[in-house]
Amino acid sequence: MLVAGAGGALLHALRTHGPHTELTVLTTRPFRGMPHRARCALVTPGAAWAASLPPADHVVIQLGALRRAREAVFWRPSRAELLPLATAVRAQGARTLELLLADGSALSAAERRRLHALAFDRVDVQGPAAAFAPPAGSWPERLAAWMMATLIATMRQVVAARHPRARPPVPRR
Repeated sequence: MLVAGAGGALLHALRTHGPHTELTVLTTRPFRGMPHRARCALVTPGAAWAASLPPADHVVIQLGALRRAREAVFWRPSRAELLPLATAVRAQGARTLELLLADGSALSAAERRRLHALAFDRVDVQGPAAAFAPPAGSWPERLAAWMMATLIATMRQVVAARHPRARPPVPRR
């Protein structure tokens, strides 16, 4: 699996919940602290990045995610690079594409057509967790809506991060 636009949270989720045994993460400079079962592939800065892409069967591209300073080592493709990147990985033999739009934007009809024209076996587009409409009303109502949205988002993250555990057998009488 090839990952572009990675960050710590995405890598953790892919390593713990993904069926893939090996990850290749695109980075802007050598990085020795890669997690277990992950390696880095150095992306040449500027317009020559397409030549430095390694082949992969499955590609995950994350766009628009907020970054911490320590995650600057991971290559972060821009929205303008989405279609050239998808074209380049398809030319390298990628069969499936998973696109994570963390900034809440949606693909335009033209982007969807161009991705479809690349003839991937499967293209999955995922946005951020469902957001609530901006609440109207007094400040206590807005505060309560914000608190509920934060609580629900936190609960979703906790549930998603839980590892399935084998349940102990129920003793029979």
